[in-house]
Formats: sequence, C-alpha cells, structure tokens
Amino acid sequence: MLKKILIVVVIFLIVIAGGYFYLINPNDAQYKASESEMIALKAYSKGDFETFVKYMNNTTTVKYHAPFILYLTLTNMGRYDEAIKAVNSFEKYIDYGYCSQYKGVMRAACRIADIFAPVQAPYVDKNYYLSRIYLEKGDYKSALEYGLKTKKDSPCHKVKLYAAVNETEKTDKYIKLCEAAYAPNKYKYGLYKTKGYMYLKQKKYDVALDYLNKSIMKVSEKNAKYQGNNASYLLLAQLYEEMNNPAKARYYYELVLKNDPYNYKAQKGVGLIEK
Repeated sequence: MLKKILIVVVIFLIVIAGGYFYLINPNDAQYKASESEMIALKAYSKGDFETFVKYMNNTTTVKYHAPFILYLTLTNMGRYDEAIKAVNSFEKYIDYGYCSQYKGVMRAACRIADIFAPVQAPYVDKNYYLSRIYLEKGDYKSALEYGLKTKKDSPCHKVKLYAAVNETEKTDKYIKLCEAAYAPNKYKYGLYKTKGYMYLKQKKYDVALDYLNKSIMKVSEKNAKYQGNNASYLLLAQLYEEMNNPAKARYYYELVLKNDPYNYKAQKGVGLIEK
C-alpha cells in the first residue's frame, strides 16, 4: 500500500514539476519572440527601422501576433513583397510572451491566468491589409481584388480603390458613403485626404490641391516632427510631379524627410535611391 502511495506521489510531483517548468520555460518560442519584439520596439522608437524589421520579422511574431506595425513599416520602406508575406503568414493571435517580464512562480501564474483569460487582439482583416499594400505598390487591380473581399466595408478606402482603376461611377457612389461616415466628426482631415487622392487620380489638379491643403493638420513647435501629415505631403509631391513642377514636388518630399528620414517614397522622390 505504501509503495502505491509513493508511486502516486512521485507521479504527481513529476506532473506538477513538468507543468511548472513548461509554464516558465525560458526557451519557449513566445518568450524568445517577446524579447526580440522589445528590441524591435526600442529600435522603432529611435527611427531605426532596419533593426526593427530584423527583430520583429521572426516566425513566432509574424505567425501569432498582429502584423500591423511590421506590415506598415515594410510598406513604408517599399518592401512590398515582404509586407505581403508578413500578412499572409499571420494565423491567429496568441500571445503570452508578455509573461516573460515575470520570473518563477509569478511567470507560471501569469501563464495560468492567460490560459483562462487569453489576451485578445483587435480583429485582423488580412484582405484589408493586403489591399492597402497593393495600393501603395501601385498594383491597383490586386488592391481592388482584395479590397472587395474585406469583411468590414470601408467606403473611404473603396473610394481610393475605384479612383485608382478609373471607375468613376463607383468612385462617386463611395465618396458619398465616405462623406456620410465622416458626418458626425468635425475633424475631417481623413475625408479631405481621400477626396484629394480621388481628384488627383481623376487629373483634376486644382480641386485635388484644395482638398490636400485642407487635409494638412496644424503642427505646433512642440511637435514639429509630427508625421501625420506625411501622406498628404506625398500626395502633394505626386501632384506637382504630374503638373511638371519638380521644385515644388521636391519641397514636399523634403518636408516628409524632416519628419521621417527613412521614408522610402520621399527618398526616392529626391533621388536618394534609384527610381
């Protein structure tokens, strides 16, 4: 009888010990990914995007964590195929890597808590991300293809998609829906930028210029490196290029580079990298 009890106790201790070491395992892929992501985010805060991509673009992060920052950074760097691969590699949001900030029993407790109440990520619509990447890449046909597959209707995004492929009737339809979506919001900078893009694609440069200028938010001296206007500046640069005014186009590219020295499109626009 005593022998059976000892066997049961030993088995119980092995299970407890095994479970404990599994929960705190420092070689776990999630913990390693978490450490890598911390290095990446510190690099991102310093504007070192090459290092950010290097440490963020690991198998576990891309597969289990929301790829938004990585895809956006790769897209802004002009590395469109890598951005597409990152989005397509995403499977399901699973992340207990944050437990790596704890040690021993506290890490095990964190893992157990996560099992019963896992961290939830915002909904990830891969088709929407892919549509945005292809739009930036200039592959408008693919951008529209994925844009039509999105589960959540985004009328302002569809304005850009249909404007890019010169489908005027549908562009007009969605710009009205986009305006309706912005109706309760007194801050209409996004609407103005969308209209600016639409009229730029329609070659109505005077109207596009008016809306793009309206889309630029005022920047205070305390926040001189505000990057929120960069999209408008890039569109203005494109507009002036199409109007055969390279000096004005360069002016807006340089505005972008003041805020974001690594911006791929602006670097390309001023000739820092080959076109």
